[in-house]
Formats: sequence, C-alpha cells, structure tokens
Amino acid sequence: MVTIRPEIYYDKVKCGDPSACLKCIKSCPYSVLAYRPSESPEPPNPPKDWTVVSTCRVMCPYPACKLCIEACPNDALSITIPKR
Repeated sequence: MVTIRPEIYYDKVKCGDPSACLKCIKSCPYSVLAYRPSESPEPPNPPKDWTVVSTCRVMCPYPACKLCIEACPNDALSITIPKR
C-alpha cells in the first residue's frame, strides 16, 4: 500500500517574508508547515531570508482541511494530490 502525500507549493514572490506573517503556519492544526532560513549565514549573522517548508506531508489531511490556504492573505500556498 502506497501512502499518497499531498504536494504543498509555496510561492515566495506572493508571500514576501513569511516570518512577518506566519498565518499559514499558525493556522495548521497538524503542524505540517514551518519556516526556516533560505540560506545558512555565517555566525553570528542573522538569516536574511526565510522560506515556508512542509515538515510532514503525510500528516496533511487535504482536501478535508484547507486552513493554511484560507489563512494566507496573499494566496501564496497551494496543495495538490498527485495522481498515481
């Protein structure tokens, strides 16, 4: 049996700075989304840029739940179910 995992797409241009908003991440009751630095800066420099990542796609119950998509004010997230 194969578990089909949703594909979660994040549009950086539409989002801008996810660390300034976090609405998609905070809205997910399954903790599927997180954010991390786009690049690892040399210490002690702080990150300059952030990106949204999916931490555990198998936990995403899409299409039953669309809270992250609905929470995003910039329409920067989309989720699809891959075809077999």
